[in-house]
Amino acid sequence: MKRKADPDLAAWCAALASPIVTDEVPPGWHTCRELGEKLGKADATIGKLVSRAVAEGRAERKLFRIATGAGARPVPHYKLK
Repeated sequence: MKRKADPDLAAWCAALASPIVTDEVPPGWHTCRELGEKLGKADATIGKLVSRAVAEGRAERKLFRIATGAGARPVPHYKLK
């Protein structure tokens, strides 16, 4: 038994498709991974150092949506104050 083509199928697919929307990260904002690469330190070490800097008011933290292998995800970025 052959199925009938749904005339609305293409319209539904287009309406439900979610394009990957990312934020433009302004200059001066960096991820822990980027900072670790620049400073030659492990991600875990940088994470602790950056968390302390944010808690002490020397840096700020903001989430930016960036493209990852799994789509667009909010990733924390850091900037010195």
